[in-house]
Amino acid sequence: MMGLELARALTEAPLDQTSGTLLVAGDPGGSFHLSGGAIVEVTSPGAPGAETLLLRSGRIREADWESATKSSTAGSPIGAELIARKLVGAAELQLICVAAALDGALAVGMGRIDGFSLERGANGCRLAAPQAIEPDWLVREAERRIRALVSRRHPFSPFRTRLSRTEAGTAALDIAAAGERREILLRLNGRRSARDIAFLLGRSLYAVTVEVSRLLMEGLVEAAVPARPKDHLVGPATTAGGLPRRLPGASGVNDVLPLRPVAGH
Repeated sequence: MMGLELARALTEAPLDQTSGTLLVAGDPGGSFHLSGGAIVEVTSPGAPGAETLLLRSGRIREADWESATKSSTAGSPIGAELIARKLVGAAELQLICVAAALDGALAVGMGRIDGFSLERGANGCRLAAPQAIEPDWLVREAERRIRALVSRRHPFSPFRTRLSRTEAGTAALDIAAAGERREILLRLNGRRSARDIAFLLGRSLYAVTVEVSRLLMEGLVEAAVPARPKDHLVGPATTAGGLPRRLPGASGVNDVLPLRPVAGH
């Protein structure tokens, strides 16, 4: 679960209309970019950002991105430039930015948090969401997803657990239909984690981790080197050192709550 002090700092940010960057030290750590008390971007080395989701997925070509980046200014940020050039729609960009922010918060919350600090007024935002995200919604949804991942039958670290196909997984490639599952199986070589696969495919860390969990349950994937206990996902503090019981309905990609990301600004 996300650190209580960090979660409190985020959910209290709207009260004083905070603008700046909340830097989280840890592994993988990350940054929460705030504007007027709302979140406009979350980045973490542990999850693909909006730029990666746009480029690796093929939604935007590298040349178009570079051209838009060169033309963007403080008054016309990269997101507005992409929309103006009709490279991506405003609604689609909002969804991608929200997905990236959730993944960033998820990565920070599942990792080790050593501390955090607020740099007021700092503007290190790379690709801001067209409409700001409510901090309390983001914290609740990130924690819901963490609980859902931890409650699965084979919890593992999306950052440290290296994954490989089993013989059954390799055989399944002959009959697997084109799609995310096949793309994940193709890239599991014993050296990559779920995080690595998410970056390679330009896909959500959460979606890839859920699919890998399913593949583990079906015996198509195995941990190349079993993770040490401390490398497992960190469960809610209410458990006494063990993992929580499976929650009802936890947590395929299809049961994600409807997005409600827009702050009342």
